[in-house]
Amino acid sequence: KGILLSLMAILLVSGMMGAAYASFDTVNPQNNFSDNKVDLKLIDQDELSWQDGVSATWVAPNMAPGDEFAFDESFVGLRGNVPGKVEITCDYEVDEEWMAKHMVITRFIYHNEEWQIQDFDGDGKVTFYDLKWSPVTNLPLPRRGHGTRFEMSVRFHQDAGNEFQGDTFNLTMIFTLNKLGQAKGKPH
Repeated sequence: KGILLSLMAILLVSGMMGAAYASFDTVNPQNNFSDNKVDLKLIDQDELSWQDGVSATWVAPNMAPGDEFAFDESFVGLRGNVPGKVEITCDYEVDEEWMAKHMVITRFIYHNEEWQIQDFDGDGKVTFYDLKWSPVTNLPLPRRGHGTRFEMSVRFHQDAGNEFQGDTFNLTMIFTLNKLGQAKGKPH
């Protein structure tokens, strides 16, 4: 049996004036803010145009402890012009949260640079649990025109036991645009 790794949606949030709206797979007119029409957009290998969110499922059949899995790359774009920083975090659906502590993030590339994720729980490994509770903040805005590449790889920790056989891990990556000088954006 294997583990099904599933990145069900990538959620984009624009944080301005303390309020934000987001949508999955559709263009949401509420995701544009009246003052500057600023918005983050995403595109990946199977989208034809920039969108508010993308959904994809990556399957890692028969993933065993110690196996590493590279997610397909996505690109983050910015529409509008505003001084700000990007924040990346995640959320997940899993029967037992400690499964997230066995999904070790081995590569986290944004803007052609490897970024460090804090070991939030101090267990000596960087996992989706850590990224959920300690987002990567103050990232540069995406490059204009072509967007900024985002890549990630995950290794199923070698000490994980058989209790995860047949389990599914549904992951949502969340990108938030925080305008400089404003309160931090809140995903809805």
